[in-house]
Amino acid sequence: MILRYSTEDDFGRMTTGFLICAFWYVDALASIGRREEARALFERILTRRNSFGLLSEDADVATGELWGNFPQTYSLVGIIHCAGLLSRGWDTVR
Repeated sequence: MILRYSTEDDFGRMTTGFLICAFWYVDALASIGRREEARALFERILTRRNSFGLLSEDADVATGELWGNFPQTYSLVGIIHCAGLLSRGWDTVR
């Protein structure tokens, strides 16, 4: 999980990771050629989904419990984008 920011604010210190930031990190890893690491992180994020395959805005760093707006479009777009990014190319499909 990646925190949205690390400074304390009016609500205290953040304890939840902003899921779209984690998907952006997957994208960055894949973009610099670290595809295995990107895929492993992507698969870890997917374990946070509920029984319907949906994600919220945030997930608790320690427990993985979903927090924030639910369902969250940004998180769902992150799944779609990263799944496409990490998929095999058409030239490898037989």
